[in-house]
Amino acid sequence: MLRLLALFLLMFKVALGGELSTVVKEESSLLLPCFSQGRTCKTELFFNIPWDKPSFQFWRSYYKDRWNRLKLYSTVDAYKPIYFKVAKIFKEEGLPEELALLAIVESNGKPWALSKAGAAGLWQLMPETARRLGLKVNHFIDERYDIIKSTKAAARYLKELYRTFKRWDLAIAAYNAGPGIIKKRIKALGVDEFWDLTKLPNETLNYVPKFYAVLWQVSANGLLKKPSKSTLITIKVSSRTSLYRIARKLKVIPEELYLYNKTYKRKIVPAGGVVYALSNHIKNYRVLRYSKANKVFVYVPRKTTRLERIAKAFRVPLYLLKSINNLKRNIVYRGEVVIIVKAQGRLNGEKG
Repeated sequence: MLRLLALFLLMFKVALGGELSTVVKEESSLLLPCFSQGRTCKTELFFNIPWDKPSFQFWRSYYKDRWNRLKLYSTVDAYKPIYFKVAKIFKEEGLPEELALLAIVESNGKPWALSKAGAAGLWQLMPETARRLGLKVNHFIDERYDIIKSTKAAARYLKELYRTFKRWDLAIAAYNAGPGIIKKRIKALGVDEFWDLTKLPNETLNYVPKFYAVLWQVSANGLLKKPSKSTLITIKVSSRTSLYRIARKLKVIPEELYLYNKTYKRKIVPAGGVVYALSNHIKNYRVLRYSKANKVFVYVPRKTTRLERIAKAFRVPLYLLKSINNLKRNIVYRGEVVIIVKAQGRLNGEKG
């Protein structure tokens, strides 16, 4: 009803002689539905869709093409399990949650992405930028591929850029081209908006309007309102082990686990490391049964150990430990991978 009323007001204002682009800007906040959970739209991005800019209209038209639109829908659907994690981090960092869609423009929402220039991960960070933001990039570990750590680093960088430029269009442009280039063009031209900048790299000239077009397309079609068919499960590794052995225990195709964990260059996870897996990739249904809203750990004993001792150390019920690992014996052997779920609520008292 609200959207119909907004459309009526839009037509009425145009009929009274209002300039179309100005009227559309004024009414855009009413026409745009919110991203998720029916919350109120308050971010600056919703009120600054660049309707009158040809580059935005070009990308908007691009996604009107059926094939391009379906490719975007498929990309958003695959990115959903990660999007909600990213949006939560951005919200905690004081950033607009919708900036999580920037990863679609950066990497098509793929944590394993690697560009020809050497930019890597969901946020396509270069090695020197990643190190400056506190990420490890060495012969064994590349945290640009770590979904959570790289997102927190990207959030810090975006906040830094917004403090510098005071506008999201310029901050987003600087994320792509580098702040030095954007500052130089602003100084040379004496302007304060991205849309007035010239002689930027072609990639940057397309990067910003493409982001706004993706933002509009996803919002206008409610692509994030439907729940994801899969969730991203975070597994804390308490003992050094290989991704292959974790994959075997979770009953995940190893290559699928490798894609989401390119952080570990030699496919060896050190103690304290984190492994990511999509729930629809995991075929160990005992783990899936208990993993929702609970912490999942991997433990590998250095010597044959009684299960009772492991259960006590991790403060989990013995029956639950046996159930998840499908064990009838009371010991685990040296080097055997053990999955541990820190159960909460009714799971602690659940029997069988």
